[in-house]
Amino acid sequence: MTRTETDAHLASLDHPLTSALSELCRVVRSSDPRVGEEINWNSPSFFISDHFATTNLRPRGPLLLVLHAGVKKTDLALRDQVADPDGLLEWKSADRAIVSFAGTAEVHDREDAVTAILNDWIAATQ
Repeated sequence: MTRTETDAHLASLDHPLTSALSELCRVVRSSDPRVGEEINWNSPSFFISDHFATTNLRPRGPLLLVLHAGVKKTDLALRDQVADPDGLLEWKSADRAIVSFAGTAEVHDREDAVTAILNDWIAATQ
């Protein structure tokens, strides 16, 4: 899918965090000019040579940005390669972490920190 198709998908959503999701997609897109996107699991997912981030908009709870090292589990020890001075990452395994957002204001407030995390994550996984 292209950005236009992703934007159309976002426009079709009826969820209180849709604007936060749109803003988060903008942040991920702007983190690296090579970033592509498609809809996977009914959510925007981002890739360069392999998928590295997928959003998760659940019926309840925060908006999630799931950072991973592709579809298959790897032995990458990303904790050692990704700086997180603001403590935004919730590590689920050595190669998967989550950043949570309560709303659009939080996406804006964390944009610089999330971009820095994405830059490290992309450098380590792509």
